[in-house]
Amino acid sequence: MLYLTSVSCSISNCSFMNDHVLQFVCHGFYDRTLRLKHKDRLPAEGTPYAIWQRSDFVGSSMLLIVFYESPLSKCSQLVFDDGDFYCNGNNYKMLIDESIDKYCLPFQLSYADELHKRCKRSKDSKPAKTISSVFIYMDSNIYTSATDGRTINYTLFAISFVLQLNILIRIKLIWCQVQ
Repeated sequence: MLYLTSVSCSISNCSFMNDHVLQFVCHGFYDRTLRLKHKDRLPAEGTPYAIWQRSDFVGSSMLLIVFYESPLSKCSQLVFDDGDFYCNGNNYKMLIDESIDKYCLPFQLSYADELHKRCKRSKDSKPAKTISSVFIYMDSNIYTSATDGRTINYTLFAISFVLQLNILIRIKLIWCQVQ
């Protein structure tokens, strides 16, 4: 028999991860191949990421994937509870900058599987099929990482171009008034 049940489809509802121990799995780097294949534009190429997996699942996995360096990177075990993190069995929540983007995806995602396969892990651990995942982007790092020298140069070029154009227009207006 089938019964109706209510399910939240919100990307901010991470209840499937609440109160479960997440074990550190591996670190990796977001590379050009991943960027071209999955089109995730938040992390810059070369961005480090870390993955934790629910320790009570065998054969399938629920992943927490954190992009950029963060205080979470130092934890071998995490517990996630309504947006708060507890590290290595401590019973006080971690102080984390409020500027994080969190996406809770309670379904299988090939992007999460690919990140899981590509990261450096011990030889005895094998990637499992992901059934749900939480992606966290540390916003405070996104800005610094995304503004490499080329971005700054293009911005400065655009500003100087607009200023020069403004000066030329004013000179033209003054010249037209004189004649």
